[in-house]
Amino acid sequence: MPTPFAHLKALENLALKQSVGLPQREEAAQYWTALAYRLGDETFVSPLEQVTEVLPVPEMTRLPLAQPWVLGVISRRGELTPVYDFMGLIGRGSVAADSRARLIVARLGTWSLALVVSESLGLRHFQVDARRPFDEPAAELKECVIEEVVEPWRSWKILDLQRLLHGESVLAVSALV
Repeated sequence: MPTPFAHLKALENLALKQSVGLPQREEAAQYWTALAYRLGDETFVSPLEQVTEVLPVPEMTRLPLAQPWVLGVISRRGELTPVYDFMGLIGRGSVAADSRARLIVARLGTWSLALVVSESLGLRHFQVDARRPFDEPAAELKECVIEEVVEPWRSWKILDLQRLLHGESVLAVSALV
């Protein structure tokens, strides 16, 4: 008659023979998150770390002698934030003032700037290796759109808000210039 210890040892050996083993270590895909939005008929994404918040378009105070695409300023928790019509800023008309329009707020150094877009499409998660150089940006976006994200069912132009906000047109707000 086997001892209790020998019986346990036999059970352990049987379990080891029939075990599948530990799962193999696989390399996990790396992802990044972006805010997707629409400007007219085009869709874009911007890295989430470049976006401070997304808001419905509020009432704003107009600025005299400003470019037509400078819609005014708003107060966000006590901070004055200029509001630009994104399509007007890039020379494509203006964003339709409807219930889908949103403000994308981005930080530019120590101050914020809000851009009115046609519609916010929410957050999207993309694999890092799905980014590709974008060779065909429109002339008004050539400094801001240098990459795209390619998925099996569609592609998204990546618009770098920091490059856009550091451009000359953002600072040329006076209509007198």
